[in-house]
Amino acid sequence: MKKVSQIILSKYSPLMSVDTTLIGSDGKEIKTPRVNSLCRCGESKYKPHCDGTHATIGFDGTREDSEKAKPEVYEGKEITIVFDRYLCMGAGYCGELESVFGTHEKPIYEPDGASPEEIIATIKKCPSGALSYILNGKHEKDYFETTQIVVEQNGPLHCQGEITLIDDQESDKVLPGCDHFTLCRCGDSKKKPVCDGSHLDNGFTG
Repeated sequence: MKKVSQIILSKYSPLMSVDTTLIGSDGKEIKTPRVNSLCRCGESKYKPHCDGTHATIGFDGTREDSEKAKPEVYEGKEITIVFDRYLCMGAGYCGELESVFGTHEKPIYEPDGASPEEIIATIKKCPSGALSYILNGKHEKDYFETTQIVVEQNGPLHCQGEITLIDDQESDKVLPGCDHFTLCRCGDSKKKPVCDGSHLDNGFTG
């Protein structure tokens, strides 16, 4: 029987990873039990693992920003770019293709600014699921054959593959509906449990 990878949490708990491979920021697998607790308050001394600090500091994982607009659609001659602004965590990979996505200071969405192949390669670098594309009438959103959680150094958890998220805030409704998304580890995201890029400004390390 195939194991079902899950992440289970409440507003006040750590992330409970079930049957999911954990990859460290060095690219190596971290051996864990079948059910593993991962820190999301930002204060554990044993990151990425939870050490119970969330309980002593009164961590509250309530999502503060739940107003999620419809994804923006930018149609080109050959390819259409879909951007879910709510999910953007500011990873910045899109800025590598400036003719299409512009810069952080002056973003643009110009689907005719480069070849479809270049745009697809850039979109596939987006870890949060904020960017996807439509080609030949099909909305392409799934890219990962391996199911795993990857720890970004000083950043979020990159969830990839067939992982189901279950919590008490109906967070599945704000996820991108694809096989990758990012979860906050610093504790400051306004869109918990998803990452909103707060780690880039608050000096989070781990």
